[in-house]
Amino acid sequence: MVVSILIIAISFLLSRAIYHCFFHQLSRFPGPRLAATTRLQYAWYLWQGRLHEHIKSLHDQHGPVVGIAPDELSFTAGAAWTDIYCGGVGNKGFPKHGAYRNAQTFESLFDADDKNHTRLRRLLRNSFFSMKSARMQEEIVQDYTDKLIQQLRTRYCAHNRPAVLREWYNYLTFDIAGYVVMSEDFGCLGSQEYHPWVLIILSHLRLSALFMILRLFPPLPLLALRIAPAYLLQLRDSFFDLVREKLDRRLQRTLPGEQVDFVQAALGSSSILPTERNDKDPSTESNSQESLSLYEIQSNSILLLLAGSETMATSLLSATHLLCESPLAMARLVSEVRTTAPTEADLNFNNLANMPYLNGVIREAHRLCPPLANGPARVVDRENTQIAGYAVPPGTAVGVTQFATNRCAANFVRPDEFLPERWLSPEEALQYPTNEEAREFGKDRRDVVRPVTVGGRDCIGQNLAILEFRVVLARMVWNFDVEVSRKWIGGITGKEEGSSFRRWTDQKPYMLWDKQSYYVSLKERR
Repeated sequence: MVVSILIIAISFLLSRAIYHCFFHQLSRFPGPRLAATTRLQYAWYLWQGRLHEHIKSLHDQHGPVVGIAPDELSFTAGAAWTDIYCGGVGNKGFPKHGAYRNAQTFESLFDADDKNHTRLRRLLRNSFFSMKSARMQEEIVQDYTDKLIQQLRTRYCAHNRPAVLREWYNYLTFDIAGYVVMSEDFGCLGSQEYHPWVLIILSHLRLSALFMILRLFPPLPLLALRIAPAYLLQLRDSFFDLVREKLDRRLQRTLPGEQVDFVQAALGSSSILPTERNDKDPSTESNSQESLSLYEIQSNSILLLLAGSETMATSLLSATHLLCESPLAMARLVSEVRTTAPTEADLNFNNLANMPYLNGVIREAHRLCPPLANGPARVVDRENTQIAGYAVPPGTAVGVTQFATNRCAANFVRPDEFLPERWLSPEEALQYPTNEEAREFGKDRRDVVRPVTVGGRDCIGQNLAILEFRVVLARMVWNFDVEVSRKWIGGITGKEEGSSFRRWTDQKPYMLWDKQSYYVSLKERR
């Protein structure tokens, strides 16, 4: 009996593999045979934090479209962005893949289905997320950057000690995000340590990857709570308890004057319904389609805290790292910032927006180190679909893998090099003599770089994010001469001397990048 069952099982698996490799409707697309037969390879690379590199290697080998799973295609052509993520109701593109539903283990604007996303976006996209509002929040960003600069000057410049920028950028961005969302920071910059809430968020990254993997293999999601490590689930529950406590505290306070935070803006967009959604059952229907439940304010506050802090800290660290590894680019940025801004007060919204090299550095950092290395997949839901010129059948998961797209040789000259000059106009580039290869930047397909994605599901907080990126990076190089520090890795005597990572690709992205330490030497500007 056992032998018969084994024979049947093996025969089924072999026939399924043969079908997917040679007769399935996606078999005409290039890709590894193993990926065409099972998602196990995909899941393994995702769990190891190496999915982005794996997909890039497949594109390097096979071209602009490649099969990465039995029912999924990855694209690197610029046209795929609009074909996949735009169009349809609300310009949302194709529906999100089921694996991204509650990938963060809470339901929010990020992973809501299309119907609920339209409602949430309508209620939440108000003046709070406009460019005008971002300019009004500049004072908040500048104030917290003041604290960062003062701490770095006192603790490191004065004592000639290396600074671990991963921690300091996280301290800064979590404090800013806390104040912008709930008018209460986490006290990270003041205490020089992570608030327990922040530690929980950072520990949450691997859990998100686990939940995504389980959703790839029905019915494993039903076993998620049994399979997930107990300590991760305890961290998640503690996290939600902290959110509820913080939000309850915020709802009991009235903000002074014209001060507005996300909670105030959310309350102003509709009446709050504090009880119609069960915190333990986020699928419960709301009693009013034009109201926000307490659960929805909680979950979207978490989303904004996470997206507005961790992704920004990643962007700042990646830009600093790339500049430290490229002395010429660092020198050009320092020259532009210090020449354009005779005083630190001149580093304001208008002046920063008109610094071409600074903005080139930011865009090049986003190209090489996108906050989301693996773009969220969508599912084709209609017949006669063309994506980047390829006919794709309904039911196929499709996506643009940002890491692979941004480093594709077909899209960029010298794709793995940090070259902010590629983003300058011909007139702006005249002041930076370059070699013959760099003059080919005109052939770069710059439209493929979409760090905040496109369409109706693009980043709702992108205006504040770009302001924060400009302010912090410019003020760092205005105040300090920044260099990578040679330091014992992990502080253990006997290991090779050097910073904790030398290449950005040493980091591992799950949903977001799990960053390592990065040591820099900070000296008062010469």
